[in-house]
Amino acid sequence: MKRIVLLSVLSLFTVACGTTRTSRVVTGKESAPYSGEVKILMDGTPVPEGMQEVALVQAIGHGLHADLEHVIQGLRAEAAALGCDAVVRVRVDQGSAQASANGVCMRTASR
Repeated sequence: MKRIVLLSVLSLFTVACGTTRTSRVVTGKESAPYSGEVKILMDGTPVPEGMQEVALVQAIGHGLHADLEHVIQGLRAEAAALGCDAVVRVRVDQGSAQASANGVCMRTASR
């Protein structure tokens, strides 16, 4: 019984602190990490011409990270690591204990 209570308390503590997890599915060619600011274009915004698709990216925030700021930051970090300068077609779903965002990681073809 004590073990169950301890595990429950530890689980609540972990969620209360907040975490953001990111993932990717590479669909194009990765390149060296991008050091500039990654643009975020929400779903419905036209995609600029001359962009190459690199990957599908996702960020999921839990606890204190279940907000727009943290999941967008996660998308930007994942995209930059793949050499992308933009994440397009971004969709966000936010609840009280979890938020998620996904989009298409792209890089300008002329870079």
